[in-house]
Amino acid sequence: MKIAKEAFGHLTEYVLTNPETGEALYILPEFGGMIRKMTLQKNGHLHHVIDCGNSTEKILSGMASYPSAHLFPWGNRVRNGKYSFQGVDYQLPINEIGLHNAIHGLVSFTPFEVVEQTTNDVEAILTLRHTYYGGTLGYPFPFVLDITHIFSADEGLEINYSIKNIGTSDMPIVLGWHPYFRIEGEKADDWQMDFPAAYQYKADNQMISGEKVKVDFSGAIDLRGKTLDAVFAMNSSSKIISKLYSPKKNFILNVWQEGMKGGFTYTVVYIPPARDCIAIEPMTGNTDAYNSGDGLLVLERGKTFEISCGAYLS
Repeated sequence: MKIAKEAFGHLTEYVLTNPETGEALYILPEFGGMIRKMTLQKNGHLHHVIDCGNSTEKILSGMASYPSAHLFPWGNRVRNGKYSFQGVDYQLPINEIGLHNAIHGLVSFTPFEVVEQTTNDVEAILTLRHTYYGGTLGYPFPFVLDITHIFSADEGLEINYSIKNIGTSDMPIVLGWHPYFRIEGEKADDWQMDFPAAYQYKADNQMISGEKVKVDFSGAIDLRGKTLDAVFAMNSSSKIISKLYSPKKNFILNVWQEGMKGGFTYTVVYIPPARDCIAIEPMTGNTDAYNSGDGLLVLERGKTFEISCGAYLS
């Protein structure tokens, strides 16, 4: 396994590769640690399962969809940007103007630094770090966020998150990852999906979760003609796996997330209008968890929270 640095426009890209198979993971540390592209191998063929664009212009034009973004310290939305925490009221900047919400946290497009890179025969490991000192309106809670990518010859991608509270008080957190997966030459109507959802949340006019209804998406549900854009509460297990099937190409894309209480117990599934990709987003909390408390985690000062997710083909 190898790690190389390459120019990507005015940015520096780190490329983790398996020279024997051609599998590769392309990461832009300076642009929120975005996973720009991921190529995995199955049945002797390479598949570009994440592809956010081959130019900085393409990447910048797609920022509104948060491709491959890491969402922290809140994932999804905070209604009107307002919340109360431990008796204090806060107002976050409104960055979803049309719906008047604060959306997707503070780190999606901020620079990360590379703090570790190692390789061996079976793995390439790259760790990124972002240190936040509490300077944004409405979120005065300092933290260090480390994101470790383990790209394996056998098990695809694993992402390990480590969040340390470096402030003097408790801090509210919700963490998410916002990848869009695609299968070349196919659209959502060609796919089937199997994921262990217990409930689907209906959204109100600000796309905030409200009423929940029981659902069953087990057993290779056909996505032909289906519209999905919702938060799902997942059945609890130590490892939750959402499976995207390509019957034509005869493989399964597996998106996994650490579950159980305090873990990635929510998933957002979204098929964009073009239907050429699907977002399968591990989340530790529901939409507007800062106000509802639904999945909100409280990280005590000096403490560290760690959790993992990833993707592989089978």
